[in-house]
This record gives sequence, C-alpha cells and structure tokens, in this order.
Amino acid sequence: MYVRNRLIVFLKIKNAVLLFLGLFFAFIGAADIISMVLYYLGDMETVINAVSFPGSIVCLFVGAATVLYVILSSIAIKKAVFYGSCFENSLYDSISFSELSGIMGYSSLRVRRELHLLRRIYMCRFVFSFNDNGEYIELYSKKISCSCRSCGAVIEKKEYFAGVCPYCKNSDIFASVITDNRAYSISSDTSAERSKKSYYLKRSLPFSMTVFLILSVIFMSAAFIMIFIIIDFSVKYFNTEYLTELIMSGEGYSTIELNQSKILNNIVWFIFFELVFLPIAIICFRKIILISRSIYIAGNFSHSQKPYVYFSSLGLRKAPSLVRRSIQSGYLKNCAIEKHIKSMRISLAKKIVRDRCPYCAASIVGAANEDYICPYCKNRLINVIAKKQV
Repeated sequence: MYVRNRLIVFLKIKNAVLLFLGLFFAFIGAADIISMVLYYLGDMETVINAVSFPGSIVCLFVGAATVLYVILSSIAIKKAVFYGSCFENSLYDSISFSELSGIMGYSSLRVRRELHLLRRIYMCRFVFSFNDNGEYIELYSKKISCSCRSCGAVIEKKEYFAGVCPYCKNSDIFASVITDNRAYSISSDTSAERSKKSYYLKRSLPFSMTVFLILSVIFMSAAFIMIFIIIDFSVKYFNTEYLTELIMSGEGYSTIELNQSKILNNIVWFIFFELVFLPIAIICFRKIILISRSIYIAGNFSHSQKPYVYFSSLGLRKAPSLVRRSIQSGYLKNCAIEKHIKSMRISLAKKIVRDRCPYCAASIVGAANEDYICPYCKNRLINVIAKKQV
C-alpha cells in the first residue's frame, strides 16, 4: 500500500543492468590504466600522452559513478520496503518519528530526512502533519462508520486502524465496520494460514536460494582458478630459465624485460578478474546465509501462539539487525518491527479481515436487512447494512 511496487520492480531491473554496465566500464578503464602504467614503468609522461588514456579515465569515472548510483538506489529501495512494512502493520493511523527512530536505531532527524526523500519516488499514501508535539506521519485511510462490539455505539474511525470507543472506552480493534453494504472487522489473523512457515516468507525464496547457490559455486570456482593462474604467472615472471626458453622458442618477445612486461600485464588482468569474481561469490554466500536465517525465523514465527515475537526468543545473535535486513530484502513478509513501551518486538500477521462476524469470525453471507443474525453463533449484528445519508 505504501510502496510503489511496480516502480520498484522496474528500478530493480534497471539497477541490475546498470550495475553490470558500471562494473564493466570501471573494470576496462582501470585495467587499461594500470596496464599502461606497468608497461611504461617510470615514464608517466608517455602514459598520460597515450591515445587511450583519456578514454580509460572517462570509462573509469563513468563506471564508478554508475556503481555508486546503483548502490544508493538499492539502499533507498530497501529502506522504502522496510518503512512500508512498519506502516502496513501499524494498527494506528499515525506514527511518530521518534517511534521509527527507535525501530531504525538512529536519530529522528535522519528518519525524517529519509522519509521526505523516499516519498518523492519510492513511497506513497502517507502525509506529513503537525500537532503540538511537532511533525508526525499520517497514514492513509478513509473514515467509516463503525459499530463498537462492546456497547454497540456507532462511531467514526479510520478503516485500516484500531481505535477506542468514546462512550465505553473499549478498544474497537474487533469492532464491526459498517460500510459499502458489508460488515468488517479488524483483528490479528489467527487462521491456520499463519501457522505455516511459508506465510512469512517470500514466495520465490526457494528459487532465489537455488540461483544464489549456483552463482556462488560458479564465481567461487572461478576465483580459485584465477588465484592459481596468478600464482603460475608470478612464478614464471621470476623464472629466468623459463623466460630464456621462451625467447629461444620464438613464441615470446626478444628480451627478458619485454616478456616480463607481458606476463605482468596478464597478472594485472587476472587480479582484476579475481577482484570481480571473489566479491560476487562472497555476496552470494551472504545472501544464502540471510535466506537460511529468514527461513529459520519464519519457522519461529509460525510456532508462536501470540501475534508478536520478542527478539530474545529467536536465539540469534544480532537478531534485530538480521530481521531488519530480511524484511528490507523482501525475504520476510507479513511481519514488522515495532516499539512496544520500551522494548522492541516483531508484530505478526496483523491485517484487515473482511466480511466476518466480530463474535465468531464466520463469513457474513446474504445480509439483506439492517440487522443480521449470524447462523453460527446466533449473535445479532446491528447496522450491517446502513443507508448512506445524502
């Protein structure tokens, strides 16, 4: 609701393409510059005046700038997803910057600055409002008529959020809502679905796990191969006997220095390949670990008998950071970190349950009059259908 999902999918694809292009240009530019510096060692004037030198500088700068843009964009997307989960799971129609500050672990000023920037591109359906305590975030909803479950009074409240009846002071979280010829109730989802581990996991997580596993094996294998090639070339660089045989065979250059320069150039290129393959393999391994932790956490959520879980019950080191990263990456869903009194906890499966009896949660079917008797619990629901005042 609060995240521009279609736009974010497009931006993720765009970032993947730009990352590939950025790394390619940065790699080509840097490798060419280092290769020329090593080939003309001690003669920087020749390197600077080389025809390809300006183009290599431009490639390096453009590639580095593109990679930096992708990193910043990816961070912004992850933060937008995380803030969106906080808003989506909130039972209240507003949230303060101080509360988000406690969840994020940094200052309210930084939270405010981030949300003002994210709302321009990545997020929607919330506004910044002011009261006596300063600026706060007002979440999207519309006002509807609501029948208090405790005393039956008809009150006004916002559709997606909890409230308190002004007459009996009872929380109307489970109140029936009168709107659009239907009865609504707001509650924590206690259905059998929430007891399944998959309910809290991204649907395509097994596929992602398989892809990261394959990529990690491929790039780690390539990184090991690069290391052996670099070692082999390094040994040949200092092996005078090998260099002499290379000259005598006619396969190399006419002097030892020129052959060493060629070998050194090859070493530089393979070191660059190593610097590309090894980080990608490490990133893939980290993703695999995060997905495994997410699956473990989701299993913990599914066994919880309450609509919230405390971090201490997860039995993991740095659990808040781990859960935050899992939500930001989209691996965990239907949960959010919230600050309750002075402690942090994870809220589970809070959502709008529509067309349900507020007493027994049975489906409301065939309501034709203002009053409706539930066929299961036999309770009378008043004002199930309300005429709109013109």
